[in-house]
Amino acid sequence: MKLFTSLILLSSVLIANDDYHKLLDEFPETLGRHGSWRQGEIEIATSPDEIKKIQKHCYQKFLRKGYSKEVAEKYSTAGIITEDHYWIWVRDAVTFPGGIPGTYDRIILKSGLTGPPKAVVLPVLANNKVIVNISFSHATRSWEMELPRGSRESSETAEQAALRELKEETGYSAEKLIKLGTLAPETGVVSGIIPVYFSRVQQKKARHQEESEAIAINMELTLDEIQSAFDKGYLTADIKGDKTKVFCRDPFLSFAILQAMWKKLI
Repeated sequence: MKLFTSLILLSSVLIANDDYHKLLDEFPETLGRHGSWRQGEIEIATSPDEIKKIQKHCYQKFLRKGYSKEVAEKYSTAGIITEDHYWIWVRDAVTFPGGIPGTYDRIILKSGLTGPPKAVVLPVLANNKVIVNISFSHATRSWEMELPRGSRESSETAEQAALRELKEETGYSAEKLIKLGTLAPETGVVSGIIPVYFSRVQQKKARHQEESEAIAINMELTLDEIQSAFDKGYLTADIKGDKTKVFCRDPFLSFAILQAMWKKLI
């Protein structure tokens, strides 16, 4: 039984590495350059022999830490670890600065393989009030004050995705967007670089959020009110008749307001 299990594990490693090399070859711009550890970077190994050498090193390291052989093999395997319709979890065999071998994981949004994975928009009314979503976040398990955002569909540009998400999540529409810049929300794990836009909005209609979203209300806030919420860390909103604590810590919101102020748009 142990031999059979080991053969299954070995087979999955080989399959993962085949798919992994295909991913690197097909999307070199998205997956990024391989880097050079001699230049102080984290260098990705691409040759099968080098990957096997690094995997063996990591496997032995996990054994020394007291992990079982099965777990050590699982934790040291490089390649595509798993994926679904939304994410790809990749573990690269790497060489860290100083020539130290190891592995490093990263999460890739599938929508980002052929362009920006998401788009974010800062919607501003004629009176300079900012429209924000009051959403329940599954990841933080709390209410959050956030800018409208969402994944880019394969047939869309980032600008089209931003306008669509704005309309779906707030009911507002905009004629044009101004790009404020790009944001890397989590450089340690997530590979996506997200464009952030500014828009003057108009013509509010009913919003049509996706079934996976939990946007309770849209709020129109002044810059002073947003600054106060950031200073305090939260604001209080009426959600279904209850006074509810809503956290204010959205990096897209702070980035967008700062960029819009620097560009004298607000």
